[in-house]
Amino acid sequence: MLDFGFMEILLICVIALVVLGPEKLPRLVRTLGQWVGRGRGMVKNMQQQLESEARNLDMKERREKIQRELALLQHESAEQDDRAKRLPAKKVESA
Repeated sequence: MLDFGFMEILLICVIALVVLGPEKLPRLVRTLGQWVGRGRGMVKNMQQQLESEARNLDMKERREKIQRELALLQHESAEQDDRAKRLPAKKVESA
C-alpha cells in the first residue's frame, strides 16, 4: 500500500528536521510511534474478532448440518419402525 524506500524516508526526516528543529523532532517521532503502535493493536484486535466470528459461524453451520442429518435419521428410523409394524410376521418353516 505505502511503499517507501530508504531515500524517501531519509528525505522526509531531513525536511522534518529543518521544519521542526532538533528539539521537537524526537517528541514527534515518539508520538508517531505511539500512533502506529495503537493502529497495529487495533488492526490485530479486529483480526482476532473477525477470526472468532468466522469460527463461531463455522461451528453454527456445522451444528445445524448435524441437527438436520440427525432429524433425517430419526425420521427414517421411525418410518422403518412403522413399516415393520404394518407387515405381517413371516412364519419360518423348519425342515
